[in-house]
Amino acid sequence: MAKFLRNVLAATALAVAAGTVVAATPAQAIPYPGTNESITYTYFSDSSKTVQVGMWVYGNCLEDFQYGQKTAYYTITRTTCNDPSW
Repeated sequence: MAKFLRNVLAATALAVAAGTVVAATPAQAIPYPGTNESITYTYFSDSSKTVQVGMWVYGNCLEDFQYGQKTAYYTITRTTCNDPSW
């Protein structure tokens, strides 16, 4: 009985560990804007990317802002702006 219980506990621990590895996803780093650049994420409702549902802009060209909702379907655009010291 002890051997059976040990095997059951080992199998359960292995299944939990395997589930954790499969469920874990790597973190995605956001692009860092350079001098005189802004980054724009445009979010869409589905993979066809025809209906925009949100936007996130950050960087050195405009004030940072976001609206709408963030989804798994997006494009990233890097924009260069004029140097404000000119």
